[in-house]
Amino acid sequence: MNAAGGLRRGLLIAAVAWLAGCSTDSEAPESAAVDGEWAYTVRCSYCHDVPNGIGAAVTPGVLAAYSTVGQLDRYLRVAMPHEAPGSLPDNEYDAILRYLIESRAMVPGGGDAWPLPDSTRLGSAAGTSDG
Repeated sequence: MNAAGGLRRGLLIAAVAWLAGCSTDSEAPESAAVDGEWAYTVRCSYCHDVPNGIGAAVTPGVLAAYSTVGQLDRYLRVAMPHEAPGSLPDNEYDAILRYLIESRAMVPGGGDAWPLPDSTRLGSAAGTSDG
């Protein structure tokens, strides 16, 4: 195989791997528990956690701009993932929302009682700009 053929094969493999991560064809059943960190890594990090990604870094400040858990949840379901908005199963959206809130300490007290009410304010669990 020449260098060009090897490059094409490598690009094809990379494209297939990327598509496999974005595909919703082989989802777990809607009722199955989903690990939020896994779902975020597979569904979101390729845009949000890479240099020059098309999405904003998902910082506490970015999340707090949505004000409440309900507003952030609605945004995720309507606008994400970028290439196929609204395409994830509910259990994945739920897991990603929980992961984002918990991993970035966005709710005072850690937001232990899930699901959190839609009216729960997003802010720093350390007490800054919680309003």
